[in-house]
Amino acid sequence: MRASKIAILVPSYNGGALLAETVASAAAAGLPPDSYEIVVCDNASTDRSADALPARDAQGAAITLCRNAHNLGRVANWNRAIEVAEQMGFGFALFLMVGDLVHGAGLIALRDHMVAAGACLGIASYEIVDEALRPQRVARRILWRGAAGLSARDFLAQSLATGAMLYGPLGANLYWLGGGRGHLRFDPNDESHTDQLATAVFTRVAGGAGGVVTYLDQPISRWRARPGRFHSGMEPRGRLASDLRVMERACQAAGIAIDPPRIRASLLLRAVWLTRGDLRAAWAWSGALVPATPSWSWLFRLLFRQALHKTPWLVKA
Repeated sequence: MRASKIAILVPSYNGGALLAETVASAAAAGLPPDSYEIVVCDNASTDRSADALPARDAQGAAITLCRNAHNLGRVANWNRAIEVAEQMGFGFALFLMVGDLVHGAGLIALRDHMVAAGACLGIASYEIVDEALRPQRVARRILWRGAAGLSARDFLAQSLATGAMLYGPLGANLYWLGGGRGHLRFDPNDESHTDQLATAVFTRVAGGAGGVVTYLDQPISRWRARPGRFHSGMEPRGRLASDLRVMERACQAAGIAIDPPRIRASLLLRAVWLTRGDLRAAWAWSGALVPATPSWSWLFRLLFRQALHKTPWLVKA
């Protein structure tokens, strides 16, 4: 019954008025009411925000509220949401953090794209908005060239192995839950980039040897920039170190060699962005993490693609 439906998973703790806005966004975006349901996992909130949620949204799609007896922690609550979706028999799952919104009908297009490609992971672009929902920019994650789908192994070799963090954010990923080969689970002890690492592992396990990743160059969600989001309080050097740890662990698990010169160049570019143009700090920090000489040709290509295509990351399928 739910094999073709999308579970829109909303982990919440004291979500306030934003929780209701997030839950209502699928109906507001005009998704077909038989294509999705909402699952809210309330992490022992004290503000009673979940109490006001209706049993169905404006289009009649069901809203399931799961209450944790105690606060499991931020990431453990993500795992709880996935467990509930699996138990309810959903074929697909999307995470939507409180304050973020479904955007247009791209989510259905991505699901159909995944089905056609036989993919276990669908990645899409997303729109960044400010607190008042004024559009800031579209985050175009990938310049995709070639076939509709790419093996999970080849995608990993073209992304993390070269320094491209393409497996997040969760709110622009659609996961296939119908395979039964593996489960998407996050590490509560590594909050910084467990979304990236868990997703990379999921694509290898859930799809088996032939796991496939696909991409839709269309926004499926609206990511709200606001104070208090997890990475907003993380210092740049720590974020770079966390990035590198994900790259090394995911590639080692898959038996794929990393490319240190390209990773150094990718981290250098990311560090410049994180430090708002501090070239000296970016050079020092990236060099401390990856002592290899950066690939200047790779860095030039990243800059060229960013200027021309609004994303530095190319994937060839």
